[in-house]
Amino acid sequence: MFKIINRGVLLPALGFGLGVATSMDVWPRTQLPLHDETLLPHLRSVKEGQNNDVLEKISRLHEYQELTGASSHFTKQFVQSQKIPSAHHSNHVGQGLLFGRRKLEIDPLVFHNEAEREIVGFYHIGADLSGDNDKVHYGILSLILDESLCYCGFSCLPSKRGVTARLSVHFNTELPANSTIMLKAKVSEVKGRKCIINGTLSLVDTDTAVVSGVPFANAECILVEPKWFKYLNWVDMF
Repeated sequence: MFKIINRGVLLPALGFGLGVATSMDVWPRTQLPLHDETLLPHLRSVKEGQNNDVLEKISRLHEYQELTGASSHFTKQFVQSQKIPSAHHSNHVGQGLLFGRRKLEIDPLVFHNEAEREIVGFYHIGADLSGDNDKVHYGILSLILDESLCYCGFSCLPSKRGVTARLSVHFNTELPANSTIMLKAKVSEVKGRKCIINGTLSLVDTDTAVVSGVPFANAECILVEPKWFKYLNWVDMF
């Protein structure tokens, strides 16, 4: 009986505990300072594989200049890598496996308006993330929407964290490979441990510095906080 308990309960529990303890030890010590605008130019220039030409073109956009202007209500500005400890970048899809030339070519630029519960982000999707028809795979775009819409809703939940209960995406048209896109997301409803976030993806013409007025994708995310998440409040994840 003791052997059964040992193998079925004690050893798995010990393994899980060691795994959590190890990951929690790495997480805070490698965390970059957040929301420090002076870090942005530095992070953009040193991020391995980043396409600085795309970043320079994004900076010319009217929408970008409004977001960074003195009258902007988007008080938090950061790049995605600031939200993920450097020790975990290689294990993150967007910062590791899919990051680099001809893939996700820039460290996504994100602007957060906490008062209005909305975010705006800029991404560039390279040629290697397309199918045989030279159009970006829907899975890549769904991943971007899932991550961004969830982040937009996290602050509305009691423990500031949650999981995707449902993501619905409608693609109005296909996206050509090697495209820059702008994401917009806004929380539309909050009820206890659940919130609903709506978002869009629009094509950016970096040559003319114009963002398409008609989104090529619309999405709705239902974000929920499991009851047991309240026991992880001591983990500073977001």
